Amino acid sequence: MEYSESSSSHHDVKRRDTPSYGTPLARVQQLEGLATGDFDVLVIGGGISGAAVARDAARRGFRTALIEAVDFACGTSSRSSRLVHGGLRYLENFEFDLVFEASQERRTLLRIAPHLVRPLEFTFPIFEDSRVGKLKLDAGMWLYDALSFFRNIERHQMFEPEELIKREPGIRRKGLLGGARYFDAQVDDARLVMMTVIAALESGAIVTNRAEVCAIDSSDWPGHRVVVEDRERGKKFDVDTLAIVNATGAWAEQTLMRAEAEPTVRITPSRGTHIHVKRDRVGHDGAFIFEAPQDGRIMFVLPWREDLTLIGTTDEFYDGKPEDVAATPTEIAYLLEATNRLFPQAKLRSGDVLSAWAGLRPLVQPEEGLAEPGTVSREFEIREGPTGVFTLSGGKLTSHRHMAEKTVDRLQRFLGRAGISPTHKVDTAKIPLPGGTFDTLDALRADVRTRANASGVGRVSADRLTRAYGTRAYRVLELVKHRPELRHLILEDRPHILAEVLYAVQNELALHVEDVLYRRTRIGLETRNKISVAAQRVANVMGTELGWSSRKIAQEIEDAVQVRTPDDAAIAQAMI
Repeated sequence: MEYSESSSSHHDVKRRDTPSYGTPLARVQQLEGLATGDFDVLVIGGGISGAAVARDAARRGFRTALIEAVDFACGTSSRSSRLVHGGLRYLENFEFDLVFEASQERRTLLRIAPHLVRPLEFTFPIFEDSRVGKLKLDAGMWLYDALSFFRNIERHQMFEPEELIKREPGIRRKGLLGGARYFDAQVDDARLVMMTVIAALESGAIVTNRAEVCAIDSSDWPGHRVVVEDRERGKKFDVDTLAIVNATGAWAEQTLMRAEAEPTVRITPSRGTHIHVKRDRVGHDGAFIFEAPQDGRIMFVLPWREDLTLIGTTDEFYDGKPEDVAATPTEIAYLLEATNRLFPQAKLRSGDVLSAWAGLRPLVQPEEGLAEPGTVSREFEIREGPTGVFTLSGGKLTSHRHMAEKTVDRLQRFLGRAGISPTHKVDTAKIPLPGGTFDTLDALRADVRTRANASGVGRVSADRLTRAYGTRAYRVLELVKHRPELRHLILEDRPHILAEVLYAVQNELALHVEDVLYRRTRIGLETRNKISVAAQRVANVMGTELGWSSRKIAQEIEDAVQVRTPDDAAIAQAMI
């Protein structure tokens, strides 16, 4: 049985079902479409916010284009805690609307992206020195359940110390008073962005990465002339559009300056650092949310894949260039120290860290001035200025679809004054993302395992394909059928197979080795000493497909390894 990717509920929008979105020829065609098209909406920024706006606008029938200066999800959208959550900690700041909205959107994402977003059980332990007591935690959990209309994955449950220890024997026992169990969800953030980008493209949007906005000219109103540079070929061209959505996150002010306009929003970036370690070095099974002993900040210890642990996050204001953000030795030491306190037998040191990464939360600066990073609201804002240029800022990964809907609602009113109306109603809460149309995940997983086994692909790799691609795992396995050598693992101790590299080039707009390592597969963050080996193997597959010279392959490998250099330097300097 093979699962269908079509649905009778899809409306009849213009589709782009070409199986080679990312080939050089297809990219040239996309760029030609940009240069010759006349757009209703140009979205600048290929993170989760920009991708979601492009998907929504295209599905409503607006002539839509999405451009990204580097690669999709290359900023914050691939450097998060990888959680789709209701925002339990926002209850402390009485941001009930934010929690209610996030809870609704979590349910929506579980429905439209069941292959990417999975329920995750959390444990919240309480100790004698915790800021939050047991009664307060229980009350907060009831409120958390209530704000989701008691339609959370499951209702919370309180535990005595003995029950927690039985569930998680590695947890600190000294001063343990008990805790709670509740549910949120986990997602591969970069894969979520990629599937949203593909959804926009297949709904009729023109989409391209490595195309940078150089200037925005609004002098010949109505409309804007946007000067764009193709960073792969160094050529500039103009794009004509009536409206612009600035969804560049931490770069929002810089983008507005290219319109020669005073920024209508002030971004106060907050840096969040995360690390990967081997899970058997920590000694946990499930996910934990807990108070860091150093300052009471909320932290996470999360399972990732079958054998890794994700630890995060920090929350510090950042005043450098967004593109230079990196983990710091102090932050890495902070994460390790807090984890060691929760799991005393772990005794983690910097040498245990496989990788570190930092992203910037594009927080909107409060009018009353700066506060502590953790107290600045995660609410999103949409501001217009200059005329027809809408800046979407703030928000969080969980609420991206809702943010996009509200943004396109605003665009729709603006375009309506120019006589342009949508051809379809908004449906992004109903239509599955690519690969997400199937009956049950268990049935899909079983079928993919069977087909993978017939192609010589192991069970762990097959399960990864199901989670990363949904029904489009069949397309990856089809590549193995025609080229059996692509069944091999990129690295022997990771589940990713070489066919994913070719698929990323042909279907997911991957242009460089770093695109595949860090965003299409994430393998670049799941190894420490074998990154060069992984880069070499990825480059060989890409080079064959794209006709790279040996010199080009060598340069691609060097560039991909350099991506990690600042973070790896911080790991080496962490004093723990």
